[in-house]
Amino acid sequence: MKRMTLEEIENLPKEFITVREAVSVMGISCKMFYRNIDKMPFAVLKLGRNYKIPKQPFVEYVRSGRKVVDK
Repeated sequence: MKRMTLEEIENLPKEFITVREAVSVMGISCKMFYRNIDKMPFAVLKLGRNYKIPKQPFVEYVRSGRKVVDK
C-alpha cells in the first residue's frame, strides 16, 4: 500500500478509516499500531475482527503533532 498523506485521508468520502490507512499517515507499522492500540489518543473501534478509526479525531490527533509512546 502506498503511503497516504493527511490531506488524502481528509478527502476520503467516509467517516471511518482502516488501520492500514492510519499507519500509512503515521509512518509506523501495523504491528506497532496493534501493540500500542490501548495507548492511542483517539478512538479505535473493534467491529468483529476488524478495527475502524473515526476519521475526524484521527486527523485532529495527527495535526496536533503528538506521538504515541512505545513502552
